Amino acid sequence: MLVTRGIASALALVLLLSVVVPFWCFLSADARASAPPRKSQKRKGKVAPNVEALQKKAFACYLQRNYVEATKLFKQCFELDPGDVSVNYYLGASALFSNDVKTAEHALCRVVVMSTPNSEFSNLAMKSLKQWRTAFHGIEPYSQVEDGRLMRWEKGKGPIKIWVSDGLQLPRGFVGPELDTEKCKALYSMFQRPGFFRQLETVVHYVPSYRDMVKNGINDWGWVASEGIVSFEFTEDPTKADVLYFWCPESGAGSVGRTFYPWTRTSNARCIVHIETEYLRKWGSRVPTELRRTSAHEFGHVLGLTQHSNNLDDLMAGSGKTVSYREMTSYSSSSAVTKNDYATLRALYELPAGDLYSTMGR
Repeated sequence: MLVTRGIASALALVLLLSVVVPFWCFLSADARASAPPRKSQKRKGKVAPNVEALQKKAFACYLQRNYVEATKLFKQCFELDPGDVSVNYYLGASALFSNDVKTAEHALCRVVVMSTPNSEFSNLAMKSLKQWRTAFHGIEPYSQVEDGRLMRWEKGKGPIKIWVSDGLQLPRGFVGPELDTEKCKALYSMFQRPGFFRQLETVVHYVPSYRDMVKNGINDWGWVASEGIVSFEFTEDPTKADVLYFWCPESGAGSVGRTFYPWTRTSNARCIVHIETEYLRKWGSRVPTELRRTSAHEFGHVLGLTQHSNNLDDLMAGSGKTVSYREMTSYSSSSAVTKNDYATLRALYELPAGDLYSTMGR
């Protein structure tokens, strides 16, 4: 949806007139050189008819530097149309100018998460977060847009049931790099066959203690329940699991673990994760730390963080340096999840998703 005509026509005056001075406080020179972008995130579905009038009223308050009232009105716009990137951005800017840092942080993080990297709104939001780094505790969220949409579980639902195999690997033809999307869909029906899991073989170089290490990594995300994001629990019955962890000698594609999502509109869809054992052989005493981190990374994908962070210190970095838990800036003292990972997941679950994963219990 385009920003309303009233807003669009006023945007040309934003930097020339009433917004030049306040924007100077937190936007860098190149951001101030051009007006903010005018298009919002494309979304499916209809928007409530009163949103346009409310947006005009909110933006009028913004132009008048009545940022407290603008924040109030943009909050109402967000409640009616949470997937509008322009509404999120101006809510963040209004809140920042009215010293409502918490509201500004949430809104600006949502802008980054819902936008493609280096898009105009995303760049403006990131510059705000960096310019006010101290107020925002240095957080750097990252985009989660994949094929133009966001994907996650339904907020507040669950529990997501997780089964971690004790060293079992998938059948021949489905192991490691052989596994792909279409084969995952074939596995969904195979999981329902009586005796399927009893026939699976144990992967080479597996150590029984690995299973608990994987569970420790998954539990690094245990705070998501208290945050009202989603809840999860472990199960010993793979036929009832929404997420299944398997093992493989080598994962392929330069990775040590891979996550396949529960494809929507597919019967009995599950989330399938596999972790390779070969890479663990070189770590010696660091195996518990490395395997826990790998497991936590893959479960971040399970929760909906489909895209990697460019910050090498983040748990959800695609690749990066090996650091100890003590060296990391973590969300908690015992978790590998960083504040950037936390802020990104929180924002993802504050936004409408293009695809919602379903649990087997539904």
